[in-house]
Amino acid sequence: MFQTTLPVMGFEFRDRTAQLARLAHATQKLSLGKPHWVALLGPRKVGKTSLLLEAARRASAPVVFAIFDAFEHVPVTGDVLRLILLRVIDRVFSPECGQSLEATVDDDVYRALLAGSPRFAKLPGDLRALILGLRQLELTSLTTARLLDVPERIAEKCGLRLVIAIDEFQELASLKVGRPATEVLPMLRSVWQKHRHVSYMVAGSAHSLMTDLVASQRSPFFGHFELLEVGEFGPRDAVDLLMDSAHVSREVAVQAFNTLGGNPFYLQLLGEQLSSIPGERDAQALKEAISRLLFHRTGRLALYFEGELARVVGRSAVFQAMLEQLARGPARPVDLQKALRLSSSMVVNYLARLGDVIRVRGDGAWELVDRVMALWLAWRAPGGAAVPMTLIGDEAERAVARTLAELGFELVYQSRASRGAFDLLAIRAGAMVGVQVKRSPVPLHFARSAWKRLEGEAKRLSWLSVVASVGSDGQVTFLDPAKKRSAQKGVSLGGGAVIENLLIWIDRASRAIKAR
Repeated sequence: MFQTTLPVMGFEFRDRTAQLARLAHATQKLSLGKPHWVALLGPRKVGKTSLLLEAARRASAPVVFAIFDAFEHVPVTGDVLRLILLRVIDRVFSPECGQSLEATVDDDVYRALLAGSPRFAKLPGDLRALILGLRQLELTSLTTARLLDVPERIAEKCGLRLVIAIDEFQELASLKVGRPATEVLPMLRSVWQKHRHVSYMVAGSAHSLMTDLVASQRSPFFGHFELLEVGEFGPRDAVDLLMDSAHVSREVAVQAFNTLGGNPFYLQLLGEQLSSIPGERDAQALKEAISRLLFHRTGRLALYFEGELARVVGRSAVFQAMLEQLARGPARPVDLQKALRLSSSMVVNYLARLGDVIRVRGDGAWELVDRVMALWLAWRAPGGAAVPMTLIGDEAERAVARTLAELGFELVYQSRASRGAFDLLAIRAGAMVGVQVKRSPVPLHFARSAWKRLEGEAKRLSWLSVVASVGSDGQVTFLDPAKKRSAQKGVSLGGGAVIENLLIWIDRASRAIKAR
């Protein structure tokens, strides 16, 4: 089953070989003390976040990734800089603290946890004081410059190399801090360019704005970033994706690619829709799936486009009419002028304001960038309901998920292998952990066949694996499968298998896997 609401990592990640190689090259240069900045450009939902997360998963010590999405703090204010630094602090010190520093609400607990980190204790006194007081610090132009230099100082003192990746970077374009207000982007460039232990990656979906931010001669960042385009899948990878995951024939997969193109998000949605249709997944099933997905008002892709349309046109009837006209096919400005009964100057103005959703062709005609959105605009009509996509875990699984969230896991959801050995997949900083949930207290007992299934699934999926015991009081205990005890009737996990600090356990287990 596809997981279309989540970034794709690990064994599910595919394509992007060239892009991953370039990110790996940038990481290698950082390891040599020669930071190399990269800007990822591409439309929404094309896989930029997945690419960053996969690069983080593949990175080896002493490189540490800290990935932050600007949409996590909306509207974007100066506090986003504080949150980015908190993300860095969390990635560096949380494993020793045994708890997520970023997710800690109480300031006293935050400071107490940091005080228990041996790595933190090695920092100079002024740097420790700045980090401890980070949450209350007033953001002026002076204090902001000090904060921007903290990652470099941490990396240098701790013997690390940091990669700070900021997704939806264009949201910082107009950011200002302090009184009088000081523009942030020139400040970022001024501080970042002095760093030798920290490298920066930025990503954004507003292609024109992002290009202007990082490549324009007017930009403070001119000449600092390597531009990396992230586009749709090619025919081979798109077809393989549907064949492997939706279990359709090559003929059906090719037909799907010809209809929807190679946007991985759209293909994932289609595969999910196909999987919900009973019977053979043939050409007829493909038509039904596309109909439910795109041409029903409650279809997931239809709803996505509904949101995109609202974002692009707002309340402007002219904008919407222009998009609907272009959905019928490419049109020159004079054609739009006649069809919409607008003056030539108005048409030129509206075309300019529609931004990255449209583009001009070599022959001077304008067209929609997204041909699938064009299909939806041209053919949308009232329809029925889509198959519900949300899976809800039971009480024990929710208890485990809450505990993992408190430990700072970014994603906890019902696993692709939830009908197999694992009930949940938990992700933190690129590490994927399969969790089997047992609704009984320690010690736990397993049939030998069930235990072999757990070990086999973990190896096949390349996941770390833990067992979560949930007692009658809702208390969650994590156990290490490697500390099993074999008996004649099966396998057991007792008190000796309890994981006292799950974050340190994951860190060690991840290093052990990479060292193999």
